[in-house]
Amino acid sequence: MKLTKPQIEQLKTLISKKGYPEIDVQYEILDHVACKVKTMLEENPKLNIEEAFQKVHASFGIFGFSGLEESYKKLIETRLTKYFWQELKSNLLSIKILVPLLLTFCYFQSAYVLEKYFSFGEGGHLLIGLVFLVFVMVWWFYSFGRGFKKYKNYASWRGNQGILMFTYLPLQFMIQGYKYVGNFNLLDPSTLGFWQVFAVLFVFAGLTILTALPGVFTKSLEDTKKLEEVYKLV
Repeated sequence: MKLTKPQIEQLKTLISKKGYPEIDVQYEILDHVACKVKTMLEENPKLNIEEAFQKVHASFGIFGFSGLEESYKKLIETRLTKYFWQELKSNLLSIKILVPLLLTFCYFQSAYVLEKYFSFGEGGHLLIGLVFLVFVMVWWFYSFGRGFKKYKNYASWRGNQGILMFTYLPLQFMIQGYKYVGNFNLLDPSTLGFWQVFAVLFVFAGLTILTALPGVFTKSLEDTKKLEEVYKLV
């Protein structure tokens, strides 16, 4: 006996009603539930699909499918962490490292130029930081915003949002850090104080992480698209 497409769709709906709205979580649960439902229907043809589903759900205990959901989301977290370290290592050991280096230099040096030649004072850091923030927002929307909108109901894609938090502190520092370190000239590093050196390294680390994220998001999006293709076959 093989479950029909309408029966599969009905099982998906029943799983969703149990409190699992993410599409890929539904299919992860469905992988475990469909075989058991099929077996029950073969053993007792008088059962309908909903009755068989309820029996299967009861067999998972008082927490229902929560264990399956948690296991799948941990798999997503592990996979994203792996992608992140792979991309970070790849960038650090390749010519791509020039991107965060140049961005770090441009950030601090632009603020210095605004202060010295355009009388912006320490507010130069604020202005340049805001420009960087707008750039990141535009980059995010153009590169991944549309994909996020399409796959917003996939747990595998929602997991990407946590990685963006890696960039929060560096970006906030780029907007407000001028209050603590002021503007300074990177072309004359001998004049840098301890906290100014720390600020440069901190911003560089943040931008290095930021430039690794496109690869992470791309791999995650590919995983999500593979899931989507599998679902089309059901």
